[in-house]
Order: sequence, then structure tokens, then C-alpha cells
Amino acid sequence: MIWPWASGAWSFLSRLLDRGTRVPRDAKQDSPKTHIFHSSLQPQRPDHASESPSDQAQDLPEAAPTPKSPLCIRYVPVPGEWARKLHPNWPDSTFRVPDAVPEGHIYYVTKGDYVRRGATALVERLPSGHIAKTPLPNPYDLDEERRVREQMEHEYNVYRFIESSPFIPKLIDWDRESKTLVLEDQSNGDLETYLREHHDADIDTRHQWALQASQALENLHSFGIIHQDVTPRNFLLDENLNLHICDFAGSSFPGHIALTDDIFGLGSVLYFIMCGEEPYGNLDEDE
Repeated sequence: MIWPWASGAWSFLSRLLDRGTRVPRDAKQDSPKTHIFHSSLQPQRPDHASESPSDQAQDLPEAAPTPKSPLCIRYVPVPGEWARKLHPNWPDSTFRVPDAVPEGHIYYVTKGDYVRRGATALVERLPSGHIAKTPLPNPYDLDEERRVREQMEHEYNVYRFIESSPFIPKLIDWDRESKTLVLEDQSNGDLETYLREHHDADIDTRHQWALQASQALENLHSFGIIHQDVTPRNFLLDENLNLHICDFAGSSFPGHIALTDDIFGLGSVLYFIMCGEEPYGNLDEDE
């Protein structure tokens, strides 16, 4: 159970309050433009490398080769039809992927306004006001692309399994072809970004968030689901600044893993809420 542990953590955090809340003033924002990341992938040797030339020739028509992995990948947005309605005077070329795609460039058609991009998914705000979460394409690593799409479908199954909870965003829609989740918007974004930009949040609000974070995780565990990535960025704030837990792509269903990591993650979230920084933030992961 979470509450006995949370009570001890709460006592610890209360002592921290006596010394005042320390909050860094630097704020980080995602760019809504071209997104770049470096790839650690090495070109893959074909499975048939040890076969004779005649055997390889027979295999060639069966599958298109995977493009050689570049050192740097750029995700380049192309406005979707929703943008055409807002900007009818834009030329047609604005809404098309170029015929010649430079190496390392991955073009994708937008569904709405950019919100943020994670390591595996793009988050956008649809014209309806709802939030769309779409797995990032990666033609340079089809196995990774398939894994990310499977994770998104797993996340959809978690939302469908839970159905309704005051601590979890409401599932609005699901596109099976693109593996896109559509969720109820939480207009104040994620807790990590919000606290870095609103370092003057009062103590009563922080107390409320600490309580709601504990309740949200306990509610998730009551369904038998282990989150496995409990961090400030995976809590969202609605228009009334109430917390909701999200991002279940890496979660486990009942009986697969212990609660230990979730409990530790919750402690780190509570520390961040009260102090405005990660515990041991000056140490690297190995330390």
C-alpha cells in the first residue's frame, strides 16, 4: 500500500518546508519546429550476408531494403489539411512532402498545433481542442518503429481497461491505423514544465499536488497496473490545476512487476513538488 510509505515521506517533506522551498528559475521549452536527435544505430548487416550471391539475388524481390541509418535524424513537420482550412492562401507545395527527401530527414503530416515531442511520440492539440499522441515514424529502424507502435497500442489498452478515473485523462478516440491516441486536454500541461515556469506556486497548491499524486498512483495500482515511469513530466494539470497521471506505454498489467519502482518514483515526484528540483539532481545516473 502507498499510504504508510507516503506518510513517512510526507513527514520528511514537511521538515523541508521549514527551511523554505528552493526552486530554480530556469525554464526549458520544447521547440515547435524541426526536431533533431542523434542516432546511435549502426548500419545493419543483412540476414542473408552469409548466403551465396545466387541465393541473395533470389531474396531481393521479397523485401525492400531498410535505408542506411544516418548519424543525425531530423523530424520535419508538414502542415495537414486542418492547417489548409486556416490558411487557404498557402500554396499547395506547403502541404506536400518534397519529392527529394534529404538523408536523415523524416517528414510527417501534422494533425494540429505542436505541444511537445518525446523520445517515441509526438503530442499535438487538435482543432477540436483534444490532445493527439502519435508514435514517431522511423524508416531507418523498422524494428524500433514497430516496437513504438506496439507500445502505443498497449497504452490504449490501459486506458480502455481503466475506462474512467478522476486521476486519469479521459480517452476520446483511437485510430488503429496510425496508432494515434486522442485524449481529453489537460490545459496546463505537465507538472515538470509548469513548476519550472511557475516557481512561485504557493504551499497549499503544492500540498494539493502531493496528495493528488499519491492518490493517482494508488488509484492506478487499484486496477493492478504498475506505471514504471513515475516522473513529474508524466503528471498533467487540468484547467483547475488538478493532477492526472498519464503515459502508460511502458506500464505493466497485474502480476508482472513489483511496486518498488513506482513507490520510489512517487517519492521523487513529491520531492520535486515541494522543492522544485529532482532529488540528487547534481549526480549522474550511475552515482
